[in-house]
Amino acid sequence: MAGIRKIFYFIVLLVFSAGLNSCEKDPGKIYAGEFTIDNTLYGYGPYYAIGFSFEEGKKTETDRSPEPDITVHAKTDAHGNVLGAYLDTPNLTESFALAGEFDNEQESKTFFDNLLNIETYTWMSFADDISEYQVYVFKTREGNYVKFRIRDLDLEDTGNGPVAVVTIEWRIQPDGSTVFPL
Repeated sequence: MAGIRKIFYFIVLLVFSAGLNSCEKDPGKIYAGEFTIDNTLYGYGPYYAIGFSFEEGKKTETDRSPEPDITVHAKTDAHGNVLGAYLDTPNLTESFALAGEFDNEQESKTFFDNLLNIETYTWMSFADDISEYQVYVFKTREGNYVKFRIRDLDLEDTGNGPVAVVTIEWRIQPDGSTVFPL
C-alpha cells in the first residue's frame, strides 16, 4: 500500500511540475524559427526597411513601434561596391556577441543546437562582417536572450544599389534567463 501511495504522489508531482513549466511560455507566441531579411528601402521619405523582432517572432518595419530588433545593411567601398554586410539594432546597449564561427552548415548547426547557456562574451553594438555559419547571441531591449545563426548570406551590386540578403535561424529564451531549454 505504501508503494502505491508513493507512486501516486510521484505522478501527481510530475504532472504538477509539467503544468508549472508549461505556464512559462505564451502559447500564441513564436519562440524559434527562420527568417530572411534584406536592406531594401521602401516608401517615399521617410524611408523604412524590414527587420525582425525576436520578441514578436515576426518581420516588422523600421518606422513602427516597437522597432525591429535587427536589420541588415550592406557595407560598400567609396565606389559603391559591396564589401560585406552587418546587422544593426536600435537598442541603446551593446546587444550582439559572436559565439562561434564555423566552416560548414553541419558544424554551425551542431554548435547552435548545443548552445544551451549564455556565457561571458564580448558584447558589441552591431554584428560587423557577418558571414555564413556564424552563431551569435543577442540581448533584446526586453532583456531576453536570443541565439541565432547565419544560414545564408547573399551580396550583390544591382542597378539600384548594393543588396544584402540574410537568412537566420533563431531561438529566444523568453523569461530573461541565460539558459535555453532543450
